[in-house]
Amino acid sequence: MCIIDLDRFKAINDDKGHLAGDEILRVLGRRLRHSVDSKRGEFIAHAGSDKFFAFCFLSNHRTVPEFLTRLRRTFDKPVRLRGESVTVGANFGVAFWAHGAPGRDTLVMRAELAMNCARNSEQQNICYYDPAMDKALRHNLNIMDELRHAVARGQLSICYQAQKRVKDKTIVGFEALLRWEHPMLGAVSPTAFIPAAEKNGLIQEIGEWVLRSACHTASQWEEPYRISVNVSAEQFHHHDLPGLVRDVLQTTGLAPARLELELTETAIFTDMARARTTLCELKEMGVSIAVDDYGTGHSSLGLIRDIVFDRIKLDKLFVQNALENETDKAIIRAVIFLGHSLQASVLAEGVETEEQFAFLEGEGCDEIQGFLLSQPLPHEHLVASGKVRLRAV
Repeated sequence: MCIIDLDRFKAINDDKGHLAGDEILRVLGRRLRHSVDSKRGEFIAHAGSDKFFAFCFLSNHRTVPEFLTRLRRTFDKPVRLRGESVTVGANFGVAFWAHGAPGRDTLVMRAELAMNCARNSEQQNICYYDPAMDKALRHNLNIMDELRHAVARGQLSICYQAQKRVKDKTIVGFEALLRWEHPMLGAVSPTAFIPAAEKNGLIQEIGEWVLRSACHTASQWEEPYRISVNVSAEQFHHHDLPGLVRDVLQTTGLAPARLELELTETAIFTDMARARTTLCELKEMGVSIAVDDYGTGHSSLGLIRDIVFDRIKLDKLFVQNALENETDKAIIRAVIFLGHSLQASVLAEGVETEEQFAFLEGEGCDEIQGFLLSQPLPHEHLVASGKVRLRAV
């Protein structure tokens, strides 16, 4: 048995409306039905909302991988909707049943466990049930339950990491980085809770809190430093991100030119037509846009040809290996040349040594960020260290 859970379907409903969501379900349902072979005993059923159940009988060890391949191909082609191409991903949870095994409810529960594992994974979208998932699920559900209350309980905070100009090492801005300190769980890694928040619909509330908090904090600085805020794919494709940003800027009094939104290539590629419209609205306000972790996603030249970015952020993976890896050196040189040719500045992340800094300086990189210059610090530490000064009220 396989449970198929549509990815980002709630965001699509919120953005394009429930009628559009229903049409997407009909299109995907037809495609899924065409992908199964009833003569082999395979069948597909819509289980309500954004889930489908798929069943097949095992005839040999190749049956399940081949069955899943056919199901996955259903989602390779975007859905055409009112002249737009909408890409819908999916997560697959697989469980097996044999004669003498527990009954139907247990089978469904195990497939659900596997599907939740796939939904919370950044590496894979197909998971097979394993007994160890029972314990892992309880842990993840506990994290999700606690995360739902983290904002109200004051457990979330923001640290700020300096971004400096290469030619004189002066601070030009700060990136706002979310942190979660739980009284029982301790410091919960962002790599653990942010993907889960994105998958389970909590990132909108948390993301808005980060944006408002970071802009409010930056508005208190005497120096007009840039404040960079990460925007997830779920936030970016929210039906009115420009409206939220406009409200935050008006409420906090932060000048639009001081706000930079960081987007990953994957977030933009999810719906290019929508991305162009949203980015144009944001740039018309005066907000700057950076493409984050460049080189780790789709890395399409078409992306930076069609959409004008103010900054390209080189992923730390390339920076950390550049001194030993000629390929990474070549990639860094190419991205810097490309950025400058398109009038975009280039910022290198993850700079930790003087040797890395010297290499980037020699290649003409504009800005750097990393532990060599500063660790992410709470705002009160920035003020105490003199890195920022507060405006007189």
